[in-house]
Amino acid sequence: MEAWRRVAPLHTTQPPYNIFEREIESDVLPYALKHQLIVLSYGAICRGLLSGKMSHARKFEKTDLRLKDPKFQEPRFTQYLNAVDLLAEHARANYGKSVLAFAVRWILDRGDTMTALWGAKNAAQLDQVEEAFGWKLSAADYTAVDQILLKTIHDPVGPEFMAPPKK
Repeated sequence: MEAWRRVAPLHTTQPPYNIFEREIESDVLPYALKHQLIVLSYGAICRGLLSGKMSHARKFEKTDLRLKDPKFQEPRFTQYLNAVDLLAEHARANYGKSVLAFAVRWILDRGDTMTALWGAKNAAQLDQVEEAFGWKLSAADYTAVDQILLKTIHDPVGPEFMAPPKK
């Protein structure tokens, strides 16, 4: 990003980012926040995991990307679902909010230039968007999220499987 900024303006970056996929926290995110870049965080609800509607009973169609995502394969799928259950309990107990709203708020409260993107397949999937506004997370919430992940996810997976193959 710095090399790009030496020759042309840079106003935004679009990394994958959510409660489970946090690789950008070591480099991209600090740089973007320092230079006030708009961060268009895609995958905010981690392919539906953080929607609060995912369960073991969910069947994916043959073309669904989640069939290749290790987070949706056992034993990890159970670990991620357990994490979502605890995150949902935390969101309800502390804010009376859904886990989806909590996951979106978790991104937005990282900085003033943060946005949270996810792919809705129908208008009804946007109904919970309003619930993410008008409140803020505390530092204790971020600590609680980290503790929940340490407790439930023993072999975390990032978004790297979606990247182009290495040559």
